[in-house]
This record gives sequence, C-alpha cells and structure tokens, in this order.
Amino acid sequence: MSYAIFEQYKIPRSQVDVEALAQVMFRYLRLTAEDSEILSRDPTARDALIAELYANPEVKPTFMPSDVVGDNLPLAKYDEYLEQVDAAIERYTPPRSLRDRVLRYHLVAAALNVFRQYKFFYALNDHRDLGDQVFKRYRKLFKDWMHTEFPLISGRPAPQAAPTQAKRPPRAQQTSTPPTPISAYGMTKDTSTLEDSEYLDSPHKLLLKKFQHSPPPGQEQEYKGRWEMESYSTRVQNGHIVHEYVIALEALNGAALPMSRDEVAFLLSHSTVVA
Repeated sequence: MSYAIFEQYKIPRSQVDVEALAQVMFRYLRLTAEDSEILSRDPTARDALIAELYANPEVKPTFMPSDVVGDNLPLAKYDEYLEQVDAAIERYTPPRSLRDRVLRYHLVAAALNVFRQYKFFYALNDHRDLGDQVFKRYRKLFKDWMHTEFPLISGRPAPQAAPTQAKRPPRAQQTSTPPTPISAYGMTKDTSTLEDSEYLDSPHKLLLKKFQHSPPPGQEQEYKGRWEMESYSTRVQNGHIVHEYVIALEALNGAALPMSRDEVAFLLSHSTVVA
C-alpha cells in the first residue's frame, strides 16, 4: 500500500472516540463468541449449514477485507459496507434458528476484520496511545462479559482468572531469563528458545500451526489452552516499528485478539506445537 493511499484512512486525533470504538469491537467479539458457542453444540448441523451458505456463489468463504470489500478503496466504501452489514446483523439478532446463527457469524466475522483494519489499525496509526486505550478498553469489556454473561450461555464456569500476584514478566525479564524447555504438563517443549525467536522474527512460520499454551503456576492463566495466529502485520508508527499479531484463543472460545510482539513471545515461552 502506498503512503498516499494509506493516509486517506487516518483520522485526526480530535475525532477519535475511544469508548465508541471499543464498544463496536466488543459487540463484534461478543456476538462471535456467542454464535460460536451455540453452533458448537451441533457440529453436524453447523457444518451442513456452512456448506450450504458457501455453496452460494454470491457468498465468499472468507473474512478478509480484501476479499469481502476490496483493497485500497475510498474510506466511504468501507463505511458503506459496515453500515450495510451492521443492518444485516440486526436483522438476524436475535437469531431464530441455527441458519440465522451461521449467517450472523459470517457477517460479524467479516465486519470485525474490516472494522479492525480500516477503522482501528489504519485510522489510529498516528495515535498510538489512543489505540492502546481502545485495545485495553474492549479487552476489558470482553473479559468482563466472558466472566459474567458467557457462562450463562455456555453452561460452563467462567474462565479462570489470573491470580492477583501473577504478573506477566516485563520485557527485560523475558529476554534475560530463557523459558524452561518443559511445559506445565511435563511434556518436552516442542519449541526451543531459539525457535521462539525464529517465530517472532519470521511470523509467517506461525501460520497454519496450532499451539497449546500451558503457563506454570504463578504466571498468567488467562489464555491457557490452544491458540493459533490468524494474521500478522507490521507498520511504522511515530517512528517505531509496530508488530500486530491477531491470535485466536481457545480460552476466549475462539475469539481473535490483536496482540503485541511481547504478548506473543509470552504465549510461545510456555507453548507446545500440537498441530
């Protein structure tokens, strides 16, 4: 993407509404998690409905913005797309059948990716601090929902909260103290410290791999379970190189969250390759 094209998606600092952006992201994540949970109860019916949906030549079996809308279009085109998709989502809310849920899930997943790329990542490229505020706010909203309302939907206990004293090691500590090669389950760790660094330096190698995150006692347990990387991007922001990883987490019922390089390094430091 050329600089001139990229510039058109940026917005002035005065137009950044942190709470509004966080609420939109939270809504998409909440609907995705809810539909994923309900659909997982009948995988045979779910898969048949998904196959039926994607048999329609007008429906693209992808959630990538470049596929569902297009690349390098005027911002108004993405706004128009999101307006139309949000209206369609409302028509299927609440869902009246599994078919409605499959349709809504597809719409929400596509809208989430378009919104995240053009209304969050690109729009706030010059306002790193505000982007961090949006990120922290919608993650808090989603975590609170996962601990309060989601258990009522899933029938399962809320995800285990990290102990108060369990803090993620600061970056300097992560660098100076190599992670143990033994996972919390006692299995030989499939990724060595050098391999972890290789994954971080060549993120494309994380694609199509699944990992089991098994942090030891005393470390954050929030993302314990399987995870995989959905996408990766690098950009320059205020003179700094910023790495963005979008990670799908079993602990969040498959919901994907953008993470920093340090956060992915923490995941890798206590993970084994499972597929």
